[in-house]
Amino acid sequence: MKWILTPDEFALVWARETDMERRPYPLDGLPLSPETDCDSPRLRHRYLRRTDPDLAAALILCARSDTTTITLYGEQTAGPEPRRILAFAAVAQQRAGILIAQPDAVTVLVRPAESLGRELVEIIGSAPAGRSETMREPHAAVLHERAGEADGAGRFRSKLRQPVDGRGFITVTVEPANPLAPPTRHRTWLDFSGDGRYLLTTAADLTLTPVTDAELADHLMRLARV
Repeated sequence: MKWILTPDEFALVWARETDMERRPYPLDGLPLSPETDCDSPRLRHRYLRRTDPDLAAALILCARSDTTTITLYGEQTAGPEPRRILAFAAVAQQRAGILIAQPDAVTVLVRPAESLGRELVEIIGSAPAGRSETMREPHAAVLHERAGEADGAGRFRSKLRQPVDGRGFITVTVEPANPLAPPTRHRTWLDFSGDGRYLLTTAADLTLTPVTDAELADHLMRLARV
């Protein structure tokens, strides 16, 4: 199922169906017109009643505080028109609700949970895997250049300084109400110009791994434990 709303319409329907004024990150930064409130005659006339229970259910799923969530925040700068990548997804009971923001529209999707990884990669955009091998170096060695350091840290640092066609940040939070759930995980995707896509993992070591679209989708599914 799919719905396309203007940012103003989405803000109104979100507030009405979820009883929450604040929209989920990263959609909370979308600009709205001054009349976007429940008293706007134009919007109130269009959404006077809950005419679509499936849309309401999708928004309520995204508003729940106990669901696994994935956020995408980034940009693609290659091509004639650069675009921002702003998306939020929530997963529960084998269903995924996905919110995708464009400058003039918000798309609401409901998909089977098993397709979530593919949907998120489609939002990011397709890219070939990078041509270099996986790189792994201590975090401190990459961030702080020192005389006489190992060549690997310097190569890693040089790679991160190369120009990119796109980049963004992925945040995955699994079942926040579950005390046994893993901590929130963060990843960065980097589409290096003339090379391809890599996934950057930050921990005690920094790891830069080339990924295909399918590998990135599978990785997101594993992080979300779907």
